[in-house]
Amino acid sequence: MSQLLAGVRVLELATGISGPYLGKLFADHGADVIKVEPSGGDPARRHGPWGDSATPPQGADSLEQSPLFLHLNTNKRSVIADIGRPAPAPHNRAPSPSADDIELVRAMIAASDIVVEAFPAGHLDSIGLGYDVMCTLRPGIVLTSITPFGQAGPYADAGYRGSDIVTYAMGGPMWGTGIDEREPVKLSGDVTSYQVGNLAAVPTLAALMMSQRHGRPSHIDVSAFEAQAGTIDRRASYLLYEAWTGTDVGRDPRQPQRASPVGFYPTADGWALVFTLPSWAPRMVQTLTDAGLGGERGDGDSLAERFASPAWLVDPELPDMVETALYVWLAGHTQSSVGAAAQVNKWGVTPLNAPIDLLDDPHFEARGFFIPIEHPVAGTVTQLDAPFRIHRDAPNDAAEQVPAAPRAAPLLGEHDAQVRAGLAPVASDSAGQANGAESTTPNTTPVVPESNDRPATSQSPPSVALDAAPAPRAPAGLPLAGIRVLDLTVVWAGPACTMYLSDLGAEVIRVDNPYVFPTATRGLMVRPSREIAPELGPLSGYPDHDPGRRPWNRQNLFSAHARGKLSCTLDPRTELGRSTLHRLVRQTDVIVENNSLGVLPKLGLDWETVHAVNPRTIVLRMPPMGLEGPYSDWVGFGANFEALCGLTGLRGYADDNPTSLTSVFHMDPASAATAAFALLAVLRRRDGVDGTGGTGVGELIEFSQSENVMQHIGEYFIDAATTGTRHQPLGNRSVARAPQGCYRCAIDPARPDQDDEWAVIACETDADWRALADLVDSDRADGATGLGDDARFATLAGRMSHHDEIDSRISAWTEQRTSAEVFHRCQRAGVPAGPVMRESQLRTDPQMGDRCWFRQNGSVEQGWYSFPGRQWRWDGPEMPWRPIGILGDANEYVFRQVLDLDDAQWQALCDEGHITRDYLNPDGTSM
Repeated sequence: MSQLLAGVRVLELATGISGPYLGKLFADHGADVIKVEPSGGDPARRHGPWGDSATPPQGADSLEQSPLFLHLNTNKRSVIADIGRPAPAPHNRAPSPSADDIELVRAMIAASDIVVEAFPAGHLDSIGLGYDVMCTLRPGIVLTSITPFGQAGPYADAGYRGSDIVTYAMGGPMWGTGIDEREPVKLSGDVTSYQVGNLAAVPTLAALMMSQRHGRPSHIDVSAFEAQAGTIDRRASYLLYEAWTGTDVGRDPRQPQRASPVGFYPTADGWALVFTLPSWAPRMVQTLTDAGLGGERGDGDSLAERFASPAWLVDPELPDMVETALYVWLAGHTQSSVGAAAQVNKWGVTPLNAPIDLLDDPHFEARGFFIPIEHPVAGTVTQLDAPFRIHRDAPNDAAEQVPAAPRAAPLLGEHDAQVRAGLAPVASDSAGQANGAESTTPNTTPVVPESNDRPATSQSPPSVALDAAPAPRAPAGLPLAGIRVLDLTVVWAGPACTMYLSDLGAEVIRVDNPYVFPTATRGLMVRPSREIAPELGPLSGYPDHDPGRRPWNRQNLFSAHARGKLSCTLDPRTELGRSTLHRLVRQTDVIVENNSLGVLPKLGLDWETVHAVNPRTIVLRMPPMGLEGPYSDWVGFGANFEALCGLTGLRGYADDNPTSLTSVFHMDPASAATAAFALLAVLRRRDGVDGTGGTGVGELIEFSQSENVMQHIGEYFIDAATTGTRHQPLGNRSVARAPQGCYRCAIDPARPDQDDEWAVIACETDADWRALADLVDSDRADGATGLGDDARFATLAGRMSHHDEIDSRISAWTEQRTSAEVFHRCQRAGVPAGPVMRESQLRTDPQMGDRCWFRQNGSVEQGWYSFPGRQWRWDGPEMPWRPIGILGDANEYVFRQVLDLDDAQWQALCDEGHITRDYLNPDGTSM
């Protein structure tokens, strides 16, 4: 793995998934991450998947073989300290931490740059390890707290618990996920929890940069609820749609028949995802025609002739014609061959793979993505390579592509002696407050450095004395103040990444080509009529369904990620446009793009040219499949590559076929956050933020979106390689918890016209089950056997074996209560649960209201509305909250001020048609 973060020390007090995944991102890029586990081990050590078994293997080594733990904890060290449980439960209180464990953690805090924790709000304060104490122990400390509902608010104050499905049901777009004839359905595995940790890594690294520049500490508050409410995967756009139209977004019907098909279709031996935008219909027609399936041209009834008519969108016979040809074409291809056959014409067709299919896939083999690592107990473990690669020279330079092999996850407490031997003592007064703190000089803490081996610790390193008093907290600017970013991005993943950079202080300039309308970025159509606008759906909405004079400035799919960005218009395909763009590159720190692989070279912005024009510029390229490999030039949307990469194969109703799968776009938020993290890390190295002087040289970041999102199901690849299991979708159930599900609820009197009410419940422990059983049993008929009295349900394995029966009993209970009643009754009993929220419910939720999450935003072209808020908050400098960008709004600033063009140069751009507020036809007229 790369050593971008060498010298950074992270103390991981979090267990489970979100916090440890944040820690993994740091550890896999060179940071020394010390994982603090309770004496019984991180609960992830007991978490599946376990092949076809519902429970872990029995034996003394069972805690060392969990695929989830092995994936999340590469390159970390493990020490044992019992300082509390990760979540409150009134029926299961942990004993108070010992003085020795508290002292050990205090000493590790004093030796750390970052602390990551996931305890209930207030827990660390209650044991004398709160943020104020940390700031005294380690001036400039960064504390990242990840909780279900944040550090304050009615749900946090009441100790309400979360889980992957609860977070998605309440914050994410679960109410709109699945088909309308069935219950809402969650995403694959525990990817929602991964995404929360993925996101939290961004402000954590940004805060570290502020600390290393100015010595300023930071406390970052990441609410999983808010992180999902602001996700770019539909929810942010849906919230805008509801604000603009007053309409909640529902679940779609089962895969409809379309002239431009989108959905899952059978191949000769499996399934494929076909994704055909209306603008991509010619690609589909060419593919089918090349195979002899488009009909005879000239008879007026061929597919080519039908699609040539402007009325093809409303041709009633065309959907059936397309599907007839499509089914025949797909039947002639296998699941493994169908993608390449469609990609010849750049048609978005990809196979629906299971994780096991990827282990010997030629693309990932060519890229060396799966790495066998030896573990002292688990044996050979198939680990995943890093989610991005760094190049200083050409992308195919082999020397740049050979990262250090990852170290296997640690054994429980493996590094106790090593870490304890390397810690300096921390003096305390009688109140438990530190009297001293470690110097803020970088890299002076005496923790023994990690190595690629597992050494026996026989010698203690020298200690370093602690300073007498903490340094004062100096005011500091935002971490990316003074950084200029050129945004060449499309759709969601790239634009959401640059939105984060703007929030952190960067000046983000979108370079919009006015002669190329970016479909699915600024709308599905350039100028939809007011009559057709409501039919375009919730991902292409407009205020009051009115596209207005310039629809591209009023569209929700764009507005969801466009805050705080500037826009200049320039056509780089002309000689003047290209030379002007190169001048802008000379004034730029970062270029971000996620177009098709060949776009940047065609614009004269290949890495070699950019590096020659400005050696300091960092280029982030975000191709779906990487810059090299058999599939590197494939095109498609996130849904295509989620199907290819194994995520979609784990998602959906367990008793239905893939035609019940509706499109989700988890790859976009996953990519946006990790890409922003990668950029921060490379900027930190270039500018020497850590005090090392910096390289002063830009680098190329190769960010394969597929390899990044595969990290979110890494445990399934490890399990498939170990057990040979072909994992199947589980619906709303879990491989590690039971019962877990989505249950119908009674109609809420406050919404009498809504009969689609649901709540989710997730029992994570036996104690959770007993508490839930008590609730359900309280309403049982006299003489009926209670759930809690049934010995079959006493264990996890038993509950999984009888899940259907348990679900039936739970449903009978929830159907008598509103989703809000189920939520609060379960949570007050200590059971994770939550309502499946519509957009309008989320907007009026008490927790969101107490934390003032929704904020006014908009522009002069769309008006001002209630927008989704940020996905994290901190006590650092206030982040900007600027209006939504308008096409061409910064032309004069960019060209006259940044580039200092004179009147003649400015006029030349105007005369050639670069300067505009509209999208233009080739003749310069407005589209």
